[in-house]
Amino acid sequence: MATQETAAAAPPSRAVEFLASFNEIEGFLRDALEAKKTDSFKWMCTQAAKSGVLTRGQADDLKEFAELRNAISHGEYRDFKPIAEPLAETVADIQRIRDSLISPTTALQVVGQDQRVVTFSPDAAIGEALRALTETGHTQFPIYEGGECVGLLTTNAIARWVAAELTGGEVAESTTIREALKLSGQHDQPVFLPRTAPAAAAVEALTTPLASGALPRLAIITEHGNKDQRPIAVVGATDIPALSATF
Repeated sequence: MATQETAAAAPPSRAVEFLASFNEIEGFLRDALEAKKTDSFKWMCTQAAKSGVLTRGQADDLKEFAELRNAISHGEYRDFKPIAEPLAETVADIQRIRDSLISPTTALQVVGQDQRVVTFSPDAAIGEALRALTETGHTQFPIYEGGECVGLLTTNAIARWVAAELTGGEVAESTTIREALKLSGQHDQPVFLPRTAPAAAAVEALTTPLASGALPRLAIITEHGNKDQRPIAVVGATDIPALSATF
């Protein structure tokens, strides 16, 4: 009798825990992607990475876990339990990915929605942005015109503007931001994320090159991820370590 009670109280094997987490992830991806039953797990991982549901690193890990799942599922069983046991670290890794998908921490939770997003109109004097740079320490300012984001004023663009002005003999702070934006080129571009974007999606967005080949300078969080919506918060490269710590 004691033996039966001990057996009943025994924790599930690591293989069972691994398979349970894998199945939860597979079900989540199939729903999120509206995938067909014939779509393979590895295909779903690739598509999920492209759409920002998974990071590229997570997708690669899950593809390797698929091989382990097959080995466990098709291996020998004893008392209805698989003999093969994954490492404890492997179980912890897949559980961490599962948790980040099922109950993800959003980027907004990490950076906070009470931050003050400083924006300017293209017709504002660049002197205003210079003062804001000094007072707030911000180095990038979304530029909005008619309720829509039309650009990003960065310290790089300001430096180019100052260099151009000095060539002319003086720096005129009354010059409009619109003029400075002409010097920003294609490399000072933001991306947009919805309020619900997971931290992993923000990292993926900030580390994925734009069509120009440059990385986004800033991710702007709006209600639905549209550039014609009010900015709720911004996420930059310096936020990546804190974002990555959540998944």
